[in-house]
Amino acid sequence: MVINEGDTYVITGIKAGVTLTAVPLCLEADTWFLGQTVEHLIQNSLFIWALKALQERDSTRKLSFFQIAGIHGYPYQPWDEAKSYYAATLGQGYCTHNSLLFPCWHRPYMTLYEQALYEIMVTEIIPHGLVYDVPLIAKESTINVLDYKQPDSQIHVPIDNPMYKFVMPGKAQMGSFGINDIQDGVTQFYTIPYSRSIATSRWAPFEPQGGTVSEAWVDGTWYNKPKDSFPLAEMVYRLFEPEYIKTFAQFATTRKPMRVRKLLDETRNPTPYLNLEFIHNNVHNWTGGINGPVGHMGDVPVAGFDPIFFMHHCNIDRQFAIWQALNEKNPNNWFDHLKKPYDDDGTWAIVQGEKVTPKTPLAPFHKNAQGDCFNSDDIRNWMSLYYSYPELQPWLDKYKTEGQFDEAKYVADIRLQLQRLYQPLESPTVSSWLTDSLKVDVIVNITYDRFAFNGLPYTIYLFLGDKSAFASTTSSSSDSAVPPHKHPQHVGFVYTFSNPAFGAAAGAGSRGCQKCLKESESDEDTLSSAQIPLTAVLVARQKLAAATLGAEESESLRAAGIHGLEGMEEDKAERYLADHLHWSVKTGSGMDIEVPEDDQSFFEVKVYHRAARFDNHEADAPPYKPLEKATQTKPGGFLYKGSASGTGTGTGTTATLPTL
Repeated sequence: MVINEGDTYVITGIKAGVTLTAVPLCLEADTWFLGQTVEHLIQNSLFIWALKALQERDSTRKLSFFQIAGIHGYPYQPWDEAKSYYAATLGQGYCTHNSLLFPCWHRPYMTLYEQALYEIMVTEIIPHGLVYDVPLIAKESTINVLDYKQPDSQIHVPIDNPMYKFVMPGKAQMGSFGINDIQDGVTQFYTIPYSRSIATSRWAPFEPQGGTVSEAWVDGTWYNKPKDSFPLAEMVYRLFEPEYIKTFAQFATTRKPMRVRKLLDETRNPTPYLNLEFIHNNVHNWTGGINGPVGHMGDVPVAGFDPIFFMHHCNIDRQFAIWQALNEKNPNNWFDHLKKPYDDDGTWAIVQGEKVTPKTPLAPFHKNAQGDCFNSDDIRNWMSLYYSYPELQPWLDKYKTEGQFDEAKYVADIRLQLQRLYQPLESPTVSSWLTDSLKVDVIVNITYDRFAFNGLPYTIYLFLGDKSAFASTTSSSSDSAVPPHKHPQHVGFVYTFSNPAFGAAAGAGSRGCQKCLKESESDEDTLSSAQIPLTAVLVARQKLAAATLGAEESESLRAAGIHGLEGMEEDKAERYLADHLHWSVKTGSGMDIEVPEDDQSFFEVKVYHRAARFDNHEADAPPYKPLEKATQTKPGGFLYKGSASGTGTGTGTTATLPTL
């Protein structure tokens, strides 16, 4: 196999292991990486050696890790295109966010990455072309692998783990290859000097006021942080629940045009505020660093350089494929019949404001040597790229009835697998809504302006408890402040995963992400949506009120300002949330953002209650009702200070950031 990097690179998928009826599986990382079979050990070694080789390639090579990772954001230049090719939207990479194309664009991107690794295995690692399935890992800084230079000896040698971090070839600074700093151009409050990095970091210490970072951050480091406190498993499970999200447009993107928000309000259908991209954004934030610590995964222009980025997006593609399989007969499972196509925010290859369709090219991913790009229709069937996932094996005999494929059996089994994955009985997060006696659901919908601060990313944190007790322990000016994600009252967060529109993002003396700048000045179609389920948390608060928790746990919760809930009925839940639900907004560096005291906030929080479980789809099941009193006295809350419609947020122009 000879790869000429001067030619157009054609993405075909990996055909090894394909049979007449089946394709290879992308396995769950821990299952594969921790496996002790001979096959798993060989796969492990092949993958690690290939990734190491990819990362060590000269950063100017088209098929180097640096160049492939750089497609997503920095260094804002063409990839596998003519060098004279100019950006359709300045100051932007190829990636599609807040867009209907979000899950589609990343599918051929993941295939490109895996194909590049496979080609290294065949041409550089395995002398005789022996191949295995290639799944994906990341925790230890060094790792033991089979020495491929001595394949018959079965010798294990320690090497630096290329999944732990990406180190620039020759330990060159990223800035020497077009990676610029990320700057808050609104207040000039901080600059994250990614240009100085020689390796990627996760949760690294960062002091914005000093304008400096530690040498450990420059060299690439990972400060392990505590387990998450947001209901990730439950949110993922709800994505796949029948009737919860009914269309591809609802599933795929955070983007919620005004006409869509109005329709959802009029039909009393708040559940589609949950979406795949919102969950994806939060994982980026949690992996990179929250409330002060920073890492490459948390910033759009540099996220692709962390090797875990590709693992994350393989899982996003898996979730996309599962939703597709579950909705095969859903007439709204694609975006080819939208009455009004969505605008796109713009990328290196897409003009800002362009109407996107399934025929929009997914640049720069080429399907043939003539330079034609894949479009969404081309990649709609993931198995056409010669892979699938453990949950998605329609060729298995167990899905046949009288020798023919039985889709009903297939879908039922997928749902059973999802229940096993995301409804573990021992989980305190999700087990509470498995009981038959639970007849209620409470969700919080958040509409927000990603570009309220010209693209500066920010996080909205939700809390449930006594606000005065909370405020005394979380002020960013206090030396003993408790980070919001660690606070006992914390119940969820929303991360914007946006890109600053000014300053160093585009290089010295120039504006940054022009897409973000245009969005920040455009109409309300740029608003985005998210959803935090509260049912499990409220059930736990009922247990506190009923004294069914242990004495030590109860005392600890009350000391943190957490009080019991007497009942889940609509009126009781509304009163409790009016007294105890509150929120705060912070920059990525952990500084407080003041929420406007008028009705022109840059986000809106709205609570819904349903006198039925979220998975009750009977025709006579009661609808969700807004709990207006839960938020109307709070800045950023639904109907705060008599907001006329409650169907959208304001401009955010009166919000303020901290100043030095």
